[in-house]
Amino acid sequence: MQTLSRMRRSRFNLQPLIALLLFGAALLYESMGTIYPVMTPLLGVGLYAIRRFSKEKTYYFPLLLVLLYTLYFEIDRGMFLGSFWLLALLYHFLIAQSLEVGLNCPLCVKLFYGVYAYIGYYLLNLFLAFIFNMPLPHFDQYYLLYAISDFVILVLLT
Repeated sequence: MQTLSRMRRSRFNLQPLIALLLFGAALLYESMGTIYPVMTPLLGVGLYAIRRFSKEKTYYFPLLLVLLYTLYFEIDRGMFLGSFWLLALLYHFLIAQSLEVGLNCPLCVKLFYGVYAYIGYYLLNLFLAFIFNMPLPHFDQYYLLYAISDFVILVLLT
């Protein structure tokens, strides 16, 4: 029993390694999503992760990877850089508190994450394109498909 008390415990944290592996998988998934447009870009899941884990210091590195993933998504799809960050900040500071307190239905909140992530993202990019006199993005049926599929993914994950 004495030898077990002298053993050193490993203090290696696997969370950053797992986050990097998931980030690599997400980048591969996003690049496949440009070939197959039915694959959702997971913006609703990213918005949910940002909102849920923003107060915990242990999740700062995975949240940074979520934001880097959205930056890659914006570059890949030709959207305005940083527009998802702006959308997440608008949600976090203006909408989140009143919505999450006012709605007692967790499924409704998850549905709102999916709808807000894509419809809000489209409307924000439409507004920015109008302001900067750029070509307006067109609205596809894929936005609704993405919102519904992110809602299903959020229900299955949590």
